[in-house]
Amino acid sequence: MSRVIFWEHPGEPVPESGAHIRCDLAWPLFLPDSVPGALPEQQPRALGTLFGRWFWESMGLVAGRLRADAPDTVWLVTPRLTPAAREYLTRLASFWSDEVFYEYPADGADNHWIAPAVDLAALPSGPLWSAMTERLTEGVERHLVPMVGIGRIFAKVQEVAAGYPSARLHSHTAQDEYYLILKGTGTLRMGRHTEPVSPGTFIAKPIGPDLPTHILADRGESVTILDIEVYADPRQAVASYDIMSYRDHGEVVLTGPGWENMVPDAVLARTEDVFSHYFEGYVRDADGSIQPQEFPGNPPRVER
Repeated sequence: MSRVIFWEHPGEPVPESGAHIRCDLAWPLFLPDSVPGALPEQQPRALGTLFGRWFWESMGLVAGRLRADAPDTVWLVTPRLTPAAREYLTRLASFWSDEVFYEYPADGADNHWIAPAVDLAALPSGPLWSAMTERLTEGVERHLVPMVGIGRIFAKVQEVAAGYPSARLHSHTAQDEYYLILKGTGTLRMGRHTEPVSPGTFIAKPIGPDLPTHILADRGESVTILDIEVYADPRQAVASYDIMSYRDHGEVVLTGPGWENMVPDAVLARTEDVFSHYFEGYVRDADGSIQPQEFPGNPPRVER
């Protein structure tokens, strides 16, 4: 098994022995809106996606307890790191090695290995927790990923301010979603139904049924929620093609690499309308109406 050593010496030669993870080069590629060595001030979720996934997979290519060819040392070549950035990389490196050092480990050097554990009852604490916290008019969100690693989940602790919802009434097509009420009382809206929620209430919204859901802090107090989204494939947490239905707003949103669109759900039509005219030519307007048109190999659509 490899030991991990941070190399925060820009401009100095990197030790030749062992393997090298070039965080100094990856930083501007994956986190272009942040100062090298510092975490981005906005969108903390980005840490668990592109940069975090790159780092995770890079470590897996050289380190690991079952790798017979693992080098004695993996050098993390980095810019000068802020305390939050150093903790961030330490937490991820700790999955791949039992020994994480900030300088070459002379006798008595501290091993900075960190367990993948977070005290949800003591929020906030530590520089990384502060960096992973977003304060919004509607409440406070603290992102658990990558605090506890890179995997198939996105997780956050959300304190919903009194009078606000946790999100729009919505459904997903790309992930299961689960909520655990940690503090406060409120109301669950799911489909056409409402249910009271209180500390200990666990709510499930698996992929499949189109269950639009959200939680309202409508009882005069804030509501704190553990929100966990689970993806079938860990790469979906980075590049998820998702269709979100916002039932109250009458909108359907399509997200994913290469496309980001919204259409009013009033234009949704039955698929049999497509397949009964599959080889006929037509253009469908934004209001859902049909304009017959001839295409190569497709005669104009004829209504039946």
